Amino acid sequence: MIYKNWMSYIKDDVKLCNVVIPGAHNTGSYGMKKIACCQDGNLVQQFNYGIRYYCMRLDTVDGQIVQCHGLMKGEPFERSLIMLRRAILSTNSEFIIIDLREYYPQQLGPFHFKFHADPEAVDKLIEKYLEPEKYALTDFKNIADITMGDIRRSGKKYLLINHEEAYKYSVNCEIEAPWDKKIHGLKAKNFIKEAINFLDKDYSGLFWFQTQQTPNLGTDIGFKTPRKLDKSLRPHFTELIAEIAKDPKRLLKTNIIAGDFMTEDYMKVKEILNLNLLKNNVIESLKEEYRKGLAVV
Repeated sequence: MIYKNWMSYIKDDVKLCNVVIPGAHNTGSYGMKKIACCQDGNLVQQFNYGIRYYCMRLDTVDGQIVQCHGLMKGEPFERSLIMLRRAILSTNSEFIIIDLREYYPQQLGPFHFKFHADPEAVDKLIEKYLEPEKYALTDFKNIADITMGDIRRSGKKYLLINHEEAYKYSVNCEIEAPWDKKIHGLKAKNFIKEAINFLDKDYSGLFWFQTQQTPNLGTDIGFKTPRKLDKSLRPHFTELIAEIAKDPKRLLKTNIIAGDFMTEDYMKVKEILNLNLLKNNVIESLKEEYRKGLAVV
């Protein structure tokens, strides 16, 4: 099993934007009520399963910054950072991407909701637990130029993304994150057929391909919880990966593939990481070890 250190098998000259990276949608939603829960494992467990892209959304409750999924609140952000620190310091080979921001404003009928986490307070927690001056990757002009070798030589352990650069060590690097309420709300089979077209779009930088569905009357089961939606989509996940694998142009563009319930089993992460073999991202002498390591779960 190589999920905890799979990046050590990737060649130095492979660009970060070309590595196939498993990600977790609404990373911090574990433990929330069913209507908002998108993950089972905590951040350390997600890391050990191979997750290297973390979608983290923040709000404040009674003066404490917490992870949230809309109106539903999760654990304190401070606890999340403690676990992230434990994860990134547990190995010298891995690098993670943290997509961090306040949850976007929402409207439910006539009601409008805004979410806020004081940037200075967020910075203090990051500085306390993640040592950004030492470990945050910030010194680059174009994320599309950064290779795994660059990261290894720098000793950096994470990239903190925020499109407004709201935090002291955050960067506004190019990242494409297509989302279409109609497409992500289709029946599972149709979602697979339509979502794959996102990879036909021209872009530069990171590419976040979201594979989770959204509650919608167009899905197989309608307005249901993320877990029930995932149950209907999960049997088709290998079809989605196969569609990527058979098209060289789409495979070339594939970067971050994220979804819900990434630690239910190793199926999703295994399928995603196998694409690194097809992209020739794996060190030649380690390909068989990588292949066998993914198979042992």
